[in-house]
Amino acid sequence: MNSRTLGAATVAACAAMLAGCVTTSMQGHADLDRPARPVEHIAVVAPPALIAALAAESPKHGVMVEDGNAIVPPTRPYKDAEIRQLLTARGVDGVLVVSVTGDTGVQQQYAGTIFSANYSGTSSANAIVTGNMISASGTSSGTMHGMSTPLYRYSRTVAFQTHLSDPKSGRNLWVGGGQTRAGGALFMGDATSARDAASAILNDLQEKSLIGSSGA
Repeated sequence: MNSRTLGAATVAACAAMLAGCVTTSMQGHADLDRPARPVEHIAVVAPPALIAALAAESPKHGVMVEDGNAIVPPTRPYKDAEIRQLLTARGVDGVLVVSVTGDTGVQQQYAGTIFSANYSGTSSANAIVTGNMISASGTSSGTMHGMSTPLYRYSRTVAFQTHLSDPKSGRNLWVGGGQTRAGGALFMGDATSARDAASAILNDLQEKSLIGSSGA
């Protein structure tokens, strides 16, 4: 194997080892007194990336998701009755609040070094045949150029708490919490982590028959 092939193989191996991944683990609990029918229109109060992710994932779960700040703009204080009136007028039958409770930030860890090299040169050889024996000698001269590149693994863990409530009574229909872990050589950003968290939240709500159809 020449040095160029060796370098390419090393890069491929390191890329496979450090491929980015995102996982969300969470647990949710539904109230024993379930609503008469699944929630169909949810107003969300959450970080912007998560609101966008929930809206994108919502059609898969048979529910409509809307930014709560678009319904009740955070420009002034509101009375509870006024908030309920605005939500009812919009057809909202569920309010989902997601709060970040912990964030490690992006952490960097050294994960090895890629070495790649190119060789160029000349060689000569002499062979002598004596009976059934062959002896050879030769010389080779050339130049090798190499480069070392350090690799780093990045990770981030974000913990969150969330609850779904009835906008008319204010009663919690579901509460949950979890963690989203992201990592890789190329760190998975907020949008990717938010998609995984949004999917986990909506899956749990659907499994508990609070949205969509449990058999979907």
